[in-house]
Amino acid sequence: MTHTQRLETVRSALAERGYDVGDRGGATIAVPTGRTDRIGVPGSLSVVVGRPDPTALLEAIGSAAAAGRTALFVAHPADAAAIRGILTDPPGVADQTERGRTFYNTPDRLPAGDAGLACCRADDPPTWRAEPADGVTGEGTRFVLEADGEAAAAVGTLEDLSCPSADAFEYAYRRNGDGRFRVQKRSTGRVVGRFPSVRELKANAYQPVPAPLVPEAVVDGHLPEAWALATVDGGRVARIEGA
Repeated sequence: MTHTQRLETVRSALAERGYDVGDRGGATIAVPTGRTDRIGVPGSLSVVVGRPDPTALLEAIGSAAAAGRTALFVAHPADAAAIRGILTDPPGVADQTERGRTFYNTPDRLPAGDAGLACCRADDPPTWRAEPADGVTGEGTRFVLEADGEAAAAVGTLEDLSCPSADAFEYAYRRNGDGRFRVQKRSTGRVVGRFPSVRELKANAYQPVPAPLVPEAVVDGHLPEAWALATVDGGRVARIEGA
């Protein structure tokens, strides 16, 4: 089945349960009525295709919550476990330990002032984590960019992440008029490499710095209660369950 067919299957199932199902602003909305057999979550639903993409999932939850609705993800059985894994234990983050939280990466890249976009030296894509600012008591938090197991940058607040200072990162890259990507060391202004593509940039251990997916910056509410999951298998709704 296609995503559209699975979505239509869930729409029909909700209508049979007494929801008023329709489209609003390009989204499928299911509103409970006096005769509704609710699926286990309160209020209205935003019914959306569910894919195991952390950014898409949290943005859908955030949009639904902002409209006073719960996101109902419609998923293929092969994707259901991965979706649930992203949204639970720990909810919305890649990992959580006593050391702090490790975030998923988003497709967005962080700027490096007027030098272009930030990058760092690493063989593997870097990740962001939040940790206690003093490393012990948890009084205050800082966001640390980890690259190949080492701290490559650190900022103090979530606001600093959304608009980092020009000197927050060691390297920056930008596309020149000839289509090549130029990498510059920020402290000296020296050009350390020119590459024909971002793929070649990465192959030479210059990794673009991603914006982290910080759940509280996307979802205004309690993430574990803000979604539900409908699994569609073989043209029927196999399961609808709350978070």
